[in-house]
Amino acid sequence: MSITSRSLQKLLRENISGEKPLSVDPEQAKKLVEDLLARVEPLAGAKRNDNCYHYNNILSGPNGDMPPINTLCCCVLLEESSDRWYRNETHLHLFRTPEEQLWVELNSKRSPAPISDIGEVVALVQAFLQRVDRQKAQAAKRQKQKDLKVQAILAQVRKIAKEDGFDFATEVDTVKLKLIIRLSDQDYFAILIPFNQFKEVLPKLRTAIQALRETYNSGVRFKTHLKRGYRRSEWIRHQDL
Repeated sequence: MSITSRSLQKLLRENISGEKPLSVDPEQAKKLVEDLLARVEPLAGAKRNDNCYHYNNILSGPNGDMPPINTLCCCVLLEESSDRWYRNETHLHLFRTPEEQLWVELNSKRSPAPISDIGEVVALVQAFLQRVDRQKAQAAKRQKQKDLKVQAILAQVRKIAKEDGFDFATEVDTVKLKLIIRLSDQDYFAILIPFNQFKEVLPKLRTAIQALRETYNSGVRFKTHLKRGYRRSEWIRHQDL
């Protein structure tokens, strides 16, 4: 799950007004950063990053031999997703320009104007995390709907397989279920069932399977583009249904 660049820009526009840009010296900027971190670190999904090596390189120039154009005040990692194998984070950077203004970036997307109050950055972080929560809720809803469709398809396939006497296997991705019908130890064919059309496909499934099996049993052989074989353990045997 990842928030798009367009969405990041929208969040910046909606939360950074630029009405009365702050003018701060280094000491004032330090105090504002302390206030910001005290308010955002307790939020689930927000974590300060005191070792923002990549962004410091950008600020210092490509060769590291130029004085910084802007001063990085702080970096906050905003977590979008995290699991055992994959972590996706957005970097929020607050920096001070030579004109003594404070600007904010989400990844490489800069706010349309300097900030007018540190509360704007807090609101930006909260809006970002709320959007992440909505995306997670929507993803969970889509997954639940897909699981229900898979269950409905499998229930119908199991019924047909038991009554008509054939073994099958299945593969599932985000948009379809692939139903693999076993014709013999060496031969099988696949029927693709899109989730957005499964209600139209299910009533026709038995007829399609019967026609293909009868054609095969008559001696006609099919040439398919299936790239993998299926082990014995992957087949659902009709005798076990």
